[in-house]
Amino acid sequence: MTGYASPPSQSRAPSLYHASHDPDGPAALSTTVIHALADCMGVDVTDSRISLYDAVDPDALDDLFRPRHDGTPRTSGTLSFVVNGHHVRVRGDGEILIEPPAHR
Repeated sequence: MTGYASPPSQSRAPSLYHASHDPDGPAALSTTVIHALADCMGVDVTDSRISLYDAVDPDALDDLFRPRHDGTPRTSGTLSFVVNGHHVRVRGDGEILIEPPAHR
């Protein structure tokens, strides 16, 4: 039978959204996360639905992966939290992974 497409599976996991933070760039890590969430959600970054404050303190997030006092980068470690059903994982190497909520 040609041309037949099976209906999407409801148990199918949503795709992971990947972003990367440049620690030498002008933006704070929390700002990069907010922009990545907005892009993943398909909304403007100023949309009031996007806020880290209910999940994580943005200043603490920035401090957690800031270079050490001697200037060496913090490339290890991971912080995970949920914003509007989106599972966010931030790694010390600057990788940001966002898993959107599963659609039912």
